[in-house]
Amino acid sequence: FVGRMVRNHKRPHLLIEAFSKIAAEFPNWMLELWGAEDSKSYQKEMQRIIASVGLEARISFCGTTNEIPSVLRDSDLCVAPSAYEGFSLAHTEAMSMGLPLIGYRSCVSVAELIDDGVNGLLAADGAEALAEKMAVLMRDRDLRVRMGRAARASMRAYAPEMIWGRWEDLMQEVAATSP
Repeated sequence: FVGRMVRNHKRPHLLIEAFSKIAAEFPNWMLELWGAEDSKSYQKEMQRIIASVGLEARISFCGTTNEIPSVLRDSDLCVAPSAYEGFSLAHTEAMSMGLPLIGYRSCVSVAELIDDGVNGLLAADGAEALAEKMAVLMRDRDLRVRMGRAARASMRAYAPEMIWGRWEDLMQEVAATSP
C-alpha cells in the first residue's frame, strides 16, 4: 500500500482486515503500508486491529519515502482499498513498475486502470472480497508476473512521450481557436 493513511478515502484499515483474513495461509508474506499518518487516533485504531489479530511482526507502517521505485521493486503486488481517487499516481507508478493492482470495482478511477483479470483484479466492496482477490495473486506467482507485465504495458499510454504530444496538440488547438 502506498498512500496517505486516511480512513474514509484511502481506507488502509480494510487492507489490514483483508490481510488478517488470509495471513495464516501465507506465513511468508508481509504487508507494508507506505505513507504519511493522517491522524493519531486512526493510526492507533489500525495498530489495535493489528495487535488484536497478532500480526505486529508482519504488518508494518513504513512512513514516507522518496524511494518509491525501490519500494515497488521489492514488492509483489499493490492493493488499492480506496473509496475514491482522482488519477492516482501511486497506483500508476506501481503498475508501471510491473505490479498487478487489486482494487474495488466501486472506485471508478481505480477500476479504469484495472483490466480485471489482465493487469490486476477488481473486488466487490468489503474486506472479505478484497482478501479473496489478494489470495488469488498471492497463491500464483506466474499469474502475478503475467499480470505485472500487462500492468507495465498498460501504463505505456501514460508515458511522457505519449502525454506531452497530446498536451501540445491541445494547446495548439486552443490557441488556434482563441479570438
